[in-house]
Amino acid sequence: MNKRNFLTCASIALITILVWPTGGVTAEIIRTVALFPFVVHSTTPKSAANLQETVYQGVAAELLKSKNIRLVDRKAISAATEGKRLNDALVLEVGRKADALYTITGSVTEFGEQISVDARLIDVRTGKALPGVFVQGKGRQRLGAILAQLRMDIISRITPEQRIARIEFKGNRKIEGSAINQVLKSVVGDPLTDENLSTDIKAIFKMGYFDDVTAELTDIPEGKVVAFHVVEKPMITEIRITGNKVLKRDEIEGAMTVRTRQTANPERLKADMEKIKALYDSKGFYNAEIRYSIEKAGERDVHIVISIIENEKLFIRNIAFEGNRTFTSKELKNMMTTTEWGIFHFLTDSGVLKKDQLKQDVGKINAFYLNNGFINAKVGEPEIIREREGITVKITVSEGRQFRVGKVIITGDELKTPRADLQGKLQIKKKDFYDREAIIKDMDYLAQVCNDEGFANADIAPRTEPQDKTQTVDVTYEIIKKKLVYFNRINITGNTKTRDKVIRRELFVVEGDLYNRTKLKDSYMALNRLRYFEEIDFQTQKGRDETLTDININVKEKATGMFSLGAGYSALDQAVLSAQVSQQNLFGRGQTLSLKANIGSRFTLYDLSFAEPWLFDIPLRSKFDIWNLYREYDAYKLDSSGFGTVLGYPLSRYITGYVGYRLSTDTVKDILDTASLYIKKQAGKTTSSGVSLTVTRDSTDDAMFPSTGSKNSVSLEYTGGPLLGDVAYTRYGATSSWFFPLPLDTVFGVRGRIGYMTANEGKEVPIYERYYLGGINSLRGLREVGPKDPATGTVIGGLTLLNFNIEYIFPLVKNAGMKGVVFFDTGNSWENGYRPEDMRKTAGVGIRWYSPIGPLRLEWGYVLDPRENESTSRFEFSIGMFM
Repeated sequence: MNKRNFLTCASIALITILVWPTGGVTAEIIRTVALFPFVVHSTTPKSAANLQETVYQGVAAELLKSKNIRLVDRKAISAATEGKRLNDALVLEVGRKADALYTITGSVTEFGEQISVDARLIDVRTGKALPGVFVQGKGRQRLGAILAQLRMDIISRITPEQRIARIEFKGNRKIEGSAINQVLKSVVGDPLTDENLSTDIKAIFKMGYFDDVTAELTDIPEGKVVAFHVVEKPMITEIRITGNKVLKRDEIEGAMTVRTRQTANPERLKADMEKIKALYDSKGFYNAEIRYSIEKAGERDVHIVISIIENEKLFIRNIAFEGNRTFTSKELKNMMTTTEWGIFHFLTDSGVLKKDQLKQDVGKINAFYLNNGFINAKVGEPEIIREREGITVKITVSEGRQFRVGKVIITGDELKTPRADLQGKLQIKKKDFYDREAIIKDMDYLAQVCNDEGFANADIAPRTEPQDKTQTVDVTYEIIKKKLVYFNRINITGNTKTRDKVIRRELFVVEGDLYNRTKLKDSYMALNRLRYFEEIDFQTQKGRDETLTDININVKEKATGMFSLGAGYSALDQAVLSAQVSQQNLFGRGQTLSLKANIGSRFTLYDLSFAEPWLFDIPLRSKFDIWNLYREYDAYKLDSSGFGTVLGYPLSRYITGYVGYRLSTDTVKDILDTASLYIKKQAGKTTSSGVSLTVTRDSTDDAMFPSTGSKNSVSLEYTGGPLLGDVAYTRYGATSSWFFPLPLDTVFGVRGRIGYMTANEGKEVPIYERYYLGGINSLRGLREVGPKDPATGTVIGGLTLLNFNIEYIFPLVKNAGMKGVVFFDTGNSWENGYRPEDMRKTAGVGIRWYSPIGPLRLEWGYVLDPRENESTSRFEFSIGMFM
């Protein structure tokens, strides 16, 4: 028996000696009590007699639970009081004749569900009343608890010497008494019992802060004083860690719960050593040895010394499969995140055994078998074999037989969608072998069809029946529609700035509509595209009955006003300083007001714009711009100022039509003597007046960083003619961008752009309106790509254009909204026609960040087909996104 157990047993024995009744000195006193029936006052007189009897029997039973209480015979009390009015004098007389020490009388009041019990106690020896007892509660079903409390209060009055008057703690220097008191079963005011005292000593020991605990009892007039004497464990003044090279001290301490200025708790220290070992395991040091020792430092203080022997790092040298006949070990390994040691392990973390990751890998392999017809396949727990040269992970597979897909039928309730159409879209029918994942997708598909027809609570019950003889699995989907459900209330919360109508007008559902899951999803995406909110939460909640459902939309608004200062660089405009003040949700109305200024050595732009997405409270989008532009080209300079307006109206869910008008005054000046004759002819001021028609189809999920969907547009621009002005041309264009989500939050994007323009009325297309490629939005790494004047070599732009961009976008710092991009660009412009063999090519990398000052891009393009006297690469930097 160790010292701690010995002290515990000794303490319990001591308490027993102190408390246990012994002859003559502390013999337990038997108290005789005369209990009289309580007077009942009730709002239901018929049940008063029954309540009186219930209370009497209940109080008597509760009092007799105490071994030192005896009740006077009820018949004797009834005989002595029969026909007499009960008062204190009569009660005392009956009590003295029965040799009772105390009498108990009282009343019960029942008012509605409220019950109160008032007890009066008299000490027969002195004839004086003791402090009264009053308890109350709600409902007769609570009467037992009420009477139990009444008993406790009565016992505390008639046996004060056994009641706990005070609890004290002695010897505790660091651990507060309030903390110790929380683990005690004994409570001040309760009777003192051996059982509770013994339990309390054990509970204090279990806290882990003390080497010794004893209890001392003292009598005072009010009852017993219980004093717990404790001897605290030593305090930790220093934690030393030796032998650690792989892990830093901060990492080790971060895993520990033991700290300096705490007591030395062996149990917690042992748990901390296991945590440190787990840290080393996660780094591949499975043979690391972790030990601790406690060294004395003075009378009551200690030092903790943690000694670490790291030993050699172990890697997974081999992942071996047993029992796999259909799929090779290589195929199964390729599904796993856990890998064998590789030559680039220091970069990829290959060969490191992570048990949680390995468990997930086993789940993947098991799912793979189930999705390929092996309905009875079992993948065993991995066996980890540690050897001197490394780790072998052995995984045993029991494949069983492979089952094909048999009959596939849909039963149950009929839907508006024909059964044949439903059958045709089932994934399981397209599989040769049974596929559990396909069944899950089918269930979701059928549930969505039901939901979109208004059956929000529909159940899809799949049933699979293996046929051993044919090695097939018959699949049955049972549709249980239940009742139609309608949208009841749409509740919007969290929008302290944005007006309700701005949110509601984006929704594809209204109150009273049939439930539709697809429209709910589209509503979420529409609100997300606004970019007014950091968080959007859609929850459906059952209405007042099963045919109604409420939509609760909670949003967390973000700052939509922006003031930004920045700088950019492009191949065409070189260095540019930019400043912008904008508000994307003006006064919470969803309007956008923006003032922008870009100032550089070759480029200056001032632009004021206002956009109203719902003009006249209908989905008529409008935008108005005023601008002033100055730009230096290699051979000339351009001054331009004007205004433009655009109106757009949704033609369908994804398609919007736009009509616009633009009026500008443009001046071509400071033309170089060596410039092309084509440019020299256009010197001076001209006025341009034109209209445009555009149709776009946008199904992307995000306006700034789309990850799925597409954005397509065709446009026609007509200038001059009946619209007057000095220039006349027609421009045709089309753009198509597609986005495909890939694993690990990555996105593949591709964009194509084609353009064609022609001069009207025998006039030339202005030099500044022709097609030029190069720069961050077309051919990154190049500048001013297009036809050149044969006589001067000056780039004069083209009348046709073809451009393609391919991108792979991946997260860099997810929480900060920073992404990386790898791209390939190709394209060119020509004087006429399209020549794909003459398209220029670039590739490169970049960073995109939706920063506090707006979306930023830094990209580097490398020219894959450089030409004479042409730079092979360029950096591009700008504010604004791509595609």
